[in-house]
Amino acid sequence: MDRALRFRINSSLVELNEREEMVALDWIRREQRLTGTKEGCREGDCGACMVLLGENTPDGVRWKAALSCLLALGELDGRHVITIEGLGANGVTPVMEAMLDEGASQCGFCSPGFIVSLTGYLINGDPGGSGGALTPEGAVRAVEGNLCRCTGYGSIQRAADRLIARFGTLPDSLPQRLALLSRAGVIPEDIAALMIDLPAPAGKPSAGVPDPDGDGLAIGGGTDYYVRNPDPQPRGAVAFTDRNPAARLISRNRDIITLGASVSIQQFFESELIRTTFPGIERYEGAFASLPIRTRATLAGNITNASPIGDMTAILLSLGTVVRICSSAAESVRSVPLENYFLSYRRTALEAGEYVETLQIPIPANPGRLCFNFEKVAKRTHLDIASANSASFCVVSPDGTVSSITLSAGGVGPVPLRLVKVEEFLRGRQIDSDAVRQAAAIAAEECSPIDDVRGTAAYRRTLLGRFIWAHLMSFFPELTLAEELLP
Repeated sequence: MDRALRFRINSSLVELNEREEMVALDWIRREQRLTGTKEGCREGDCGACMVLLGENTPDGVRWKAALSCLLALGELDGRHVITIEGLGANGVTPVMEAMLDEGASQCGFCSPGFIVSLTGYLINGDPGGSGGALTPEGAVRAVEGNLCRCTGYGSIQRAADRLIARFGTLPDSLPQRLALLSRAGVIPEDIAALMIDLPAPAGKPSAGVPDPDGDGLAIGGGTDYYVRNPDPQPRGAVAFTDRNPAARLISRNRDIITLGASVSIQQFFESELIRTTFPGIERYEGAFASLPIRTRATLAGNITNASPIGDMTAILLSLGTVVRICSSAAESVRSVPLENYFLSYRRTALEAGEYVETLQIPIPANPGRLCFNFEKVAKRTHLDIASANSASFCVVSPDGTVSSITLSAGGVGPVPLRLVKVEEFLRGRQIDSDAVRQAAAIAAEECSPIDDVRGTAAYRRTLLGRFIWAHLMSFFPELTLAEELLP
């Protein structure tokens, strides 16, 4: 649907009437002729189309590297986009220079994406976007999702190391960081001056609620929608869920943590409230896609996608999540436990005109040691869809018994599962190898996997048994692999 839009691209203010569901990459390349932003995989996998995106958030202006092939043009309203041409408007920047000096640009197709991502790292610093000391680990994390088919990763790492050595520690204040980087030539001064004062949107932003009438569309991060619809056809009004500030909040009210429908995977893992409530959960952030995907993909979108092997779905199931569902047509709200949200393959409890308002996670009340673990097997270690996955949250009583436990499993049935029978068996028990072996056998009976390209049914049943062992060995380190597991 055509809508008035106002946003900034590089140093230019743009006002136009255009289809808001159009892919931003297409507009950037075809209408603006900014072809340094490359069209590669068009699925968010390669990073060649990376741009910098500035947006207003509840915490002020934030900048991030974004995949323009998964970005709707309508989402740019009231925001600021910087492309590789904008960064290089005054010539070679220190980031480009480091890439050239280390031989990190070979065929050159991937280079714009790496340069944009490394520039974004200098703007944001390490997690949270609050500056601080730059680190080799942070730089590697910043370029996640950028692929180099010429296998130039070693030289790209050396280029990143040069930047870290040069810039060291950055100020916490975004204006101070931008001033420092513009003086160093990382960002042109005229663009840096605009990066803390974003343009007003053309009109009142969507409240993020889908229209109950017509053929409207609700888009969260777009990381699934634009893979399935790379050239979306005209639709009715589009609701961008992150336009509602409340939908981006993580809050606590007594014994409930509430996650807005637009909370991203990255925001979830960076939340201090989540980290303190579920100790160690942040260790598993890297198991989910790449950084540009994690900053865009929403939790509500992940569960509504209803994939039986969704990684975040497995985690949310293990935390006892409840889905709060609203109706666009009537002021009604209902709560559905996440394990009941999935009705059949790719089908959820959402009815016509309904949408996910929030996700609610209960805070454990039982005294004891809190333990969390996530397991995933895929053909590739990183950036791959799971063959099967599983998550578990356990409270261990002071006497060493299982006070409470929740277990989830993905890829072993048409829908993501809560392993209720295994939970009932383990609750209140002292854990030894015999108990684990019995729990694994119960899990094998509780699932119903199929044969497909990622593995046979027998393989998945075996994986699920190994996951049960992995969870309980994580919670009870004194356990050792029993001979019964060996062939």
